Amino acid sequence: MPRPFVKRQLAQRVRKTAPVTLDQNGIATGYGVDRLAAVLQMYGIDAALVGIDGEMRSFGVQPDREAWAIAIEAPNTKRRVPLSMLALHDATVATSGDYRRWVNLHGRRLSHTMDPAKGAPLQSSPASVTVVAPTCVEADAWATALMVVGAQVGDDFAQRNGLQALFVLRDETGSLQTHGLGIFFATQPWQ
Repeated sequence: MPRPFVKRQLAQRVRKTAPVTLDQNGIATGYGVDRLAAVLQMYGIDAALVGIDGEMRSFGVQPDREAWAIAIEAPNTKRRVPLSMLALHDATVATSGDYRRWVNLHGRRLSHTMDPAKGAPLQSSPASVTVVAPTCVEADAWATALMVVGAQVGDDFAQRNGLQALFVLRDETGSLQTHGLGIFFATQPWQ
């Protein structure tokens, strides 16, 4: 027997007092890349490299039978330069970072990525996290999640779950240090 509709009062209310923008890039871009690839495949295209805003998906190979070469961008706010290169074949890659979208508030640079535990921008996080996964929505979600939890917790989590991940850290002087996990990114342990 259906229960009657009961109207409940909400004890808490939210009021917007300043302009607010929501950024769906936690997974939306990766999802869009997966959908774009699916549409191409639906129309009989059996090899392509597709991307939106740096999230990339490859299927098939290039006409010369080589994998698709893509650059992983260095986390640099002033210019776009490659940090490393990947050869993708039927794989996806996504990067989350603090170097493209950020705000300057009272002389402090704040990431666009939010810390859900604090309800505020990340205070300390890797400069970037790149993940290779079977789907771009997975790579995008994992890259954002690992960015939020940070290098130490993220490293442990990525190892336990067999993720292919590259963490890039920036020290006080601005120098970069990398640590990779999995066959795509295997590097030396933290130095």
